[in-house]
Amino acid sequence: MIEVLAPCGGEDSLPAALNSGADAVYLGVSAFSARRNAKNFTEEALRGAVRECRISGVKVYVTLNTLVFDDELGKLAETAEMIESCGADGVIVQDPGAAAVIHRAAPTLRLHASTQMTVTSAAGAEFVRKHGFSRVVLAREMSLDEIERVVRNVDIETEVFVHGALCVCVSGQCLMSAMYGGRSGNRGLCAQPCRLDFTYGGRHNVLSLKDLSVVERLPELERIGVTSAKIEGRMKRPEYVAAAVTACRNVLAGRRPDMDTLRAVFSRSGFTQSYFDGTIADMQGVRTKDDVIAADGALSGLRRLYDKPYKRRTVDILLDVQPDRPVTARVSCGKLAFDHITDKVPEKALNRAVTADEIASRLRKTGGTVYEIGRAEVNVGDGLMLTAASVNEIRREIIARLDEAFVNAGTHT
Repeated sequence: MIEVLAPCGGEDSLPAALNSGADAVYLGVSAFSARRNAKNFTEEALRGAVRECRISGVKVYVTLNTLVFDDELGKLAETAEMIESCGADGVIVQDPGAAAVIHRAAPTLRLHASTQMTVTSAAGAEFVRKHGFSRVVLAREMSLDEIERVVRNVDIETEVFVHGALCVCVSGQCLMSAMYGGRSGNRGLCAQPCRLDFTYGGRHNVLSLKDLSVVERLPELERIGVTSAKIEGRMKRPEYVAAAVTACRNVLAGRRPDMDTLRAVFSRSGFTQSYFDGTIADMQGVRTKDDVIAADGALSGLRRLYDKPYKRRTVDILLDVQPDRPVTARVSCGKLAFDHITDKVPEKALNRAVTADEIASRLRKTGGTVYEIGRAEVNVGDGLMLTAASVNEIRREIIARLDEAFVNAGTHT
């Protein structure tokens, strides 16, 4: 199934992405990020994010996607080493020279060619593949047919933007912000001057484009073999992230997405699919007062989308409760399996003995975690008592061991 990739501009967006069902997240650290004004992640926060994502089986990609100058190469290498030590799965890079430095400093990090590299063809994708990149983030200006030609002809993972802002200029090639105010988009400080009211004849805001949204067409991207569906928006609030991820999850599950809510939380006069269809018609759009009012009304309702963990992992437990010996559990979850010996010894029942069904019911109470119980089998001897508190503690111990096992094993377990 195609990967749903969510933006995390800061730590507050991580729960929104994870609890809505994202398969992967991308985020920036304090240096070399094309969104320098996002909250971004400190080293400590990145380590915590990677740990949390590993428990969920979610991948973490870090943006090192600005242009880099000679006197910054030492700091770039140090940053890459830090990202590698935190356990991230890969880095998104614009500058080919920076990619070479990163690979020498942190050889286990997978390299993703940023959309700012402006890869628009199979030849471009083959070029980055030969230079060590595992994935190419295709230019947002490409049509579905052009995307399919890359997928069919080059042995490389492909990532396609499916929702979020569009630049009127090809990503990575725009110098407008730098020329107008000395804030370069290629150095992470785009001031978005294209959103100003530039006019042509009687037309206003001619450089401001609507946001892209091809969420409803994810099955087409999945059918042609695209690896990852990317949501733009590291400068957006958590509710936006949750709404977009939820819409993607609904489409992939065969349900109708709530496009009205998605439009309400953020849009510029609605959405466009023009590039995707190979045209440039009906693309102009601005952020209107009505758009802002609609967002204010949608925000509170969106928080419910990520107020509980997304159940990602199914756990089978075989619990053995016998007289005069500690309770033991055989636990399996995905590729992981282990035996857990507790310090709980059942007592003889003074009145009513505990039943296997009662213990199994308590084991199933995994609310607040990413786990759900698939099979809970309990072998319990006659005339025994095991308190509810003891069963709850056993369940918490098992979950803690699962957490640590997934953190140590890595994202792909």
